[in-house]
Amino acid sequence: MNSLQETFRKITRFVHLWLGLVTGLFVCLMAVTGGLVTFRPQIAMLLSPSAIRTATCAGPLDWNRVEQEVKAFGHSEINRIYGPLDGDTRYRFRMMTDRNAIYTHVIYDACAAKVLGFAPLSWMDWFVDLHHNLLNGRVGRTWAGYMGIALLASTIGGLFLWLLSNPKVQEFYRLRTGPTVASASRNLHRTTGLLAGSLLFLGAFTGMWMCFPQTMRTMLTWVAPVPAETRVPRRPKTETPGPPASLGAIFSAAQHAIPDGVIREVRMPEGNGNVPVRMWRSGDFRWLGNNVVTVDSRSGQALAVELYADKPAPNRFIQAMAGLHYGEWGGLTFRAIYGIAGFLAALLFITGFLMWWLGRRRRGSVPAPAVSQRAEENVSVVSRLSTRSS
Repeated sequence: MNSLQETFRKITRFVHLWLGLVTGLFVCLMAVTGGLVTFRPQIAMLLSPSAIRTATCAGPLDWNRVEQEVKAFGHSEINRIYGPLDGDTRYRFRMMTDRNAIYTHVIYDACAAKVLGFAPLSWMDWFVDLHHNLLNGRVGRTWAGYMGIALLASTIGGLFLWLLSNPKVQEFYRLRTGPTVASASRNLHRTTGLLAGSLLFLGAFTGMWMCFPQTMRTMLTWVAPVPAETRVPRRPKTETPGPPASLGAIFSAAQHAIPDGVIREVRMPEGNGNVPVRMWRSGDFRWLGNNVVTVDSRSGQALAVELYADKPAPNRFIQAMAGLHYGEWGGLTFRAIYGIAGFLAALLFITGFLMWWLGRRRRGSVPAPAVSQRAEENVSVVSRLSTRSS
């Protein structure tokens, strides 16, 4: 290895080491909570009250009646609605509470046309807010983005260190325990990093898009021109609010705008905002769908329709970031692999810390054979001096 390579290796090792030690716990927090958040849809279905088995379904729902029943049962306003998946008939209504980012969840069976009860998902809301915002709103989201940058840099540094070690292809993922704790930690750290590194890199990169969308969009324009998105004008905050559009009108407008779409998510506005309705069409990779209909929160009319298939490639790339970040591309198998990679981040930190700590102790102590040899040399010197003096 020439001097330039050795200098580059030392710099890379320094950056990789201290980024891991200083930000390791925070990165582990983001990775582990992200691995859990990946399974939100499955966890919500598992913890929701079971659907009522009926011979025939009640037919098309009267969404205005559904809205009244859900509000009466939840004693609150609707914040968000999630549609059923994979042949399920249960809708999940997220209801407002007096706690920030924590909600109650009411489950409604569309086939039986009946409220089933509550789903105990407040703890999941807490984990989602921890992962997205570090429980601190926009400021926390900014810091979460910084953690993503640290994870990205540390992952790249680890990859370079591995490449500079002249690795053998046949030993890519060969796990060796080694004779000591230090060597076992080193081998486990290397193997875990190679297994989870690519997915952690993907999570960090897509997370930066979630935290710094405008900055990342600007950087993308350096590579390819990004057409401006159509922005729907919002009402002035000073405008006197009128009666909101009914849920039936919102569902009807969205379905009329995209007849072949399936409503998967409805975000009810706070104040004078509009209502984004996310819809799934055949070929979409996100379980929530890649298409959005913006509905006027007062009149219940569709203001804009965004079809994923009609967008230019740069805009589709930008929209794909959220789906990739939450492991929605590739089905349940990819979610499982993605989630496991998040939990492996904790193992990476533990083994990396052990490597640093044991190496620090080894450098700070003198091995026993060296001590014995040094003592013998001192005795020999003293003996020779005594002989000369006599």
